[in-house]
Amino acid sequence: MNAMPSSSFEPGIIDTAREIAARGHAIGLPMIATWADISSARPATVGRNIPVAALFEFATDAREYWLQPDLALENAIVTIIRWTAEPFYYDRGEIGGWRALHIAPELERQKNRMTLSIRGAIVAPIHLPGSVIGAVVWATDQPRDNVRELFDKHAADLHVLALRFISACNAAMHGEPSIRSYRLTRREIQCLKLAAAGKTDEEIAMILDVAIPTVRFHLKKAGDKLGESGRIRIVHHATALGFISMRL
Repeated sequence: MNAMPSSSFEPGIIDTAREIAARGHAIGLPMIATWADISSARPATVGRNIPVAALFEFATDAREYWLQPDLALENAIVTIIRWTAEPFYYDRGEIGGWRALHIAPELERQKNRMTLSIRGAIVAPIHLPGSVIGAVVWATDQPRDNVRELFDKHAADLHVLALRFISACNAAMHGEPSIRSYRLTRREIQCLKLAAAGKTDEEIAMILDVAIPTVRFHLKKAGDKLGESGRIRIVHHATALGFISMRL
């Protein structure tokens, strides 16, 4: 186990990292990989610019693999993390979870090329407010016959650990979010939903049976309340806060 100098890390991160590592060893999945934010190619760092990855151990042939800056763009596991907020397991080529995961054939092929020496793993995706997605992976390079049993028994607890850890890492890197109240009107949300669906101002006006300047007024008012300008940023911010959904 790598040394964890508590003076270099925020207490919430170091304590949770120790618990993550201890749980991994206890259940026979000692290799730990984390992504604090899969949208960033820059490895997550805390304290005195120390990589979060330094908190955990890896198999020899996996160390450089997990630290690749473009890993989140190529790895099949990360692709699945983008699509599910529930934990899932990897067991010698099989991927499953609490519910059936419908994985496209091309991703199945990609998955089989990206496993290195990993024989089994439990993956805990973390979807945070602000469209931040992270994850913690507990893995092993040794043959295991009970990965599914480990998942059924421990996935819920591991998911909570991952949530604590990824939330603490993001707070350390970006600061705690300021929780504010936004009072968007029903009409503003209607306009935002239609804008998110790709409708133009003219099309929104026709659908809602209002004038085009009225649509622009509502979108601008929504942007003012959210502290954003520009159609794309306003829609993105409203989506990140749950006022609208991309699954329209």
